[in-house]
Amino acid sequence: MAVFLGLVLRQWLGEGAIIITAGLLSCFLAFLLIESRNFGLGLFERQVKEVRSNYVQMEALIGVHATLKPSAPLPPTRFWAASPDLLRELITHIQRHRPRSVLEVSSGTSTVVIGLCLKQLGAGRVVALEHDPHYAGITRQAIIDHGLEGIATVVDAPLKEQVVNGHSYPWYDLSALALGSPADLLVVDGPPDTIRSMARYPALPLLAGHLAKGARVLLDDGGRSDERSIAHRWAAENPGSVLEFLPLEAGAWSLRLP
Repeated sequence: MAVFLGLVLRQWLGEGAIIITAGLLSCFLAFLLIESRNFGLGLFERQVKEVRSNYVQMEALIGVHATLKPSAPLPPTRFWAASPDLLRELITHIQRHRPRSVLEVSSGTSTVVIGLCLKQLGAGRVVALEHDPHYAGITRQAIIDHGLEGIATVVDAPLKEQVVNGHSYPWYDLSALALGSPADLLVVDGPPDTIRSMARYPALPLLAGHLAKGARVLLDDGGRSDERSIAHRWAAENPGSVLEFLPLEAGAWSLRLP
């Protein structure tokens, strides 16, 4: 390409075309070198962030195991399940505040971890809503494996269309939900964001009647734009509440109700 350009320019500019072509070629090579360098630096930065993230999660997971000392392997963490740093946040909160009742929107590894923590404290109960029968079965088996019957319960709650503040949402059927006492802690990690925008918004409006005064709400996946909007909307709809962002792997929002 450079040779062809040089021949064309030589017809117009004579021998000066050689200098121009050499200059253009040098600029092009310099551009390629800079872009290659930037790509390499970007790749290195991503690798460093990934290594740091893996270290933080491994450190948190070791802390979870050291604190709870489970008698059976814990279910997998991260990706679809809660990340170890969120599990550590849950353990820290439960140990400090000793909630008598915990309500989860979605079930899984966090249900087992919360149950183990409550068992260790000698009081409390966790109830998890689950719309997927397959995952409900997996969590129920994990509850049995860890001896948490009577402490942790999974409630079958298929998604159904519900109207919240004038808008329709596919959300959990609460007809089978029964809490012994109002929940001091609400953990929201469902439904999946793929079913609708702002899919997790109904949690607080529909569960407010099941929460104790001053309850804490933890919203997972807080790094996503939808969850950010949901958290701020909850705070605006509950004057006097305290909203805080937790810089965890997936991000989380903590809302302390008045």
